[in-house]
This record gives sequence, structure tokens and C-alpha cells, in this order.
Amino acid sequence: MTFPQGVVTTRELVVLDFETTGLTPAFDRTIEVAATLLLDHRPVETFHQLMYPGKSLPSFITSLTGITDAMLRGQPRPGQVMPRLHQFVRGLPIVAHNAAFDRGFLHAELARVGLRLESEFLCTLRLARRLVPGLPSYRLDALVDALQVRVPDARQFHRSIADVNHTVAIWQSLHARFTEHTGLATPPVSLLCTLMRKPKKQVPNYLAALKAGVAATARHRPSTRDRKVLQARTGRPGGVPTASTWSREPGVASLALGSIQLA
Repeated sequence: MTFPQGVVTTRELVVLDFETTGLTPAFDRTIEVAATLLLDHRPVETFHQLMYPGKSLPSFITSLTGITDAMLRGQPRPGQVMPRLHQFVRGLPIVAHNAAFDRGFLHAELARVGLRLESEFLCTLRLARRLVPGLPSYRLDALVDALQVRVPDARQFHRSIADVNHTVAIWQSLHARFTEHTGLATPPVSLLCTLMRKPKKQVPNYLAALKAGVAATARHRPSTRDRKVLQARTGRPGGVPTASTWSREPGVASLALGSIQLA
């Protein structure tokens, strides 16, 4: 399925993970970053860098990650790495596990060197809670076991490369589930952002509305009446939806799907 110009889809994404000196972006610093570019959900390129934070690591961080002060001596400072990371991401949508953590550190480190990034964030933790309900835990290691995904660093966690590999595998599994529920193989990112915000009780109806829209598109082009309704709902001639349209209620998304040609 193809989408109108300006609608950002999941065809090209960056999966991101930071290791840090602590939990507070305003005071703590990043010490390791890994980012993997996905094209059509397959890894094509990876960015990885250790960073010297300008101070000794807390002992609990070394115990958690295995990263030592000796490993960071001589490494570039975060401020030297962020412009390279910014160029790597290129404003593409970002996938992360517990994305609020990585988003906070990314924005804080970029701000220190006068950069901004407008990327949308997709959180595998929040998506998993909606697409795989009822699990006892949604930690990264628990999801690896629950989804039975296979990755190169199967039992290593809290290192950026390993955690990115885990997150890539989890994303692929969750994306496959979303496609199974909706029929959308390369959905607009905004539909997944909406899914992350949905109360869990509303998720089945939301997914069903999307599937109905895809099925209607496969059967026929929308009627004149449908186009008029969509035009009224979107405020655009012919009812052609903009990127923002996709983040609204399921009825709009479902109806909008009917105005799009199958590839």
C-alpha cells in the first residue's frame, strides 16, 4: 500500500540505545550509543561509539553494564559524537525500548551542542503492552524470552550494541503482529504512535477499524459519499489525508485508508 506524500511510514527507521552514567538527562551523561538503520525492517547499517563523560563512573553503572573507566579513557566526549549521530539518524523515526529514557538523553546531549532532532519515537515497551497483553513483565530481557526472538548477543544486556540487537528483534516481532492484525505491512508511524497512547481496552477496536479500512481499500475505491465525508473530516479537497490525519480517531484512519491505492 502506498500513502500520500508527507506521511512518514515504518519503511525506514533507526533503532537506538544509550548507556549512561545515571538516570537524569539534565545531570548525567551518555557513555555508549548504538543505532541501527532498518530498511524494510532489515538492518542495513549500525553506528556505535563509546564516550568519555568527563568523570569517573559510579560503581553501580560498571556493575550493570560492564563498562569501566579504563574503557572510556581516550574515547571522544558526547559532544563530539552527537553531530555524527544526528547525521546518522537524519530525522528518521526512532525505535527504542522504554523510549522516554533514550529520548530524554538524546535531546539533552544534542541541546548541549546546539542541535535538535524532530524524529518521532516508537517505544517497543508500550507497543508490546498493547500487542502482547498479559505478560508478567515487559523488560527487554523478559520480552526476548516471551517473544522467543533470536539475536546474536542472546544473553547480554545493558550494552548498547546488544540492546539494539534485542530491540530490533522485538520490533520485528511486534511489527509482524501489527501487520497480522491490520493488514498494513508498512504503516504510517502516526498510527503506531496512536496505538501506544490507546487505553488497552480500546486497542482491539482500534486495530479492527484499521483492518476494516484496509479490507475496504482492497475491495473497491471509496464512493463519492465516502470522499465527501473524508473531505469534511480532514478539511482537504478530495479528502486526501495529511500526515496529521493518521494520528486521529480510528474512523478517520479507516476512512482515509479507503482513499489510498494499493501498490
